[in-house]
Amino acid sequence: METFCQSVPFGDTAMRCVQDGLYLAEEEMPCTPRQIRIGHYFIAGVLGRSEQEEAAARIISFSQHLDQWVGVSGRVLVEMMKRDCEIFSASKEKHAGRRRVWGNQMDRWFWLNVLTFGIWGWFAEKPKFSQSDLDQPEVIPFSGIYLFGPDYVVTGIRELLDRNLLNAVPEHDGQGAFNVFFPTPALISHIIKKQGIGTPRGQ
Repeated sequence: METFCQSVPFGDTAMRCVQDGLYLAEEEMPCTPRQIRIGHYFIAGVLGRSEQEEAAARIISFSQHLDQWVGVSGRVLVEMMKRDCEIFSASKEKHAGRRRVWGNQMDRWFWLNVLTFGIWGWFAEKPKFSQSDLDQPEVIPFSGIYLFGPDYVVTGIRELLDRNLLNAVPEHDGQGAFNVFFPTPALISHIIKKQGIGTPRGQ
């Protein structure tokens, strides 16, 4: 997680906090946040590498939610990824538990069918497994962290910083401070060009 804590200069202007871990972006952007088309943690075919696309999508998603451009603290991104992993793990366990129950029912049905020379199958329906048997599942976003861990997003952030598509500034003074990551006009211009968005800001 060193990218989240590595200090990167970003001028001398004090950041204005919008809400916990989110700070107002001072640079003028070429469009509003909601003009950009992003999925749940992905911007397909825009930046050339899926790690960068997920990192950018996660950061921009906060601006879209607030409908204003903001920078996002690495602390908030860590909490977001932790929450996503917990939801993913809980969903996997729920599905696995339901399949275990179904497997036990199938074993019982099979052996009773064998022991009764098939007569049991005339009276007892074969157990079926379907998604409808589950409670409404959690919405699981598309994310590389489920396969590769949080470093998947950290790598994307590092690469965006190297390309000057993100700016970063320490959230506060002191050792171990998290960086706040701001989308740059260059990043947004690149995205809208790839997506063919030509509507000027404010129109």
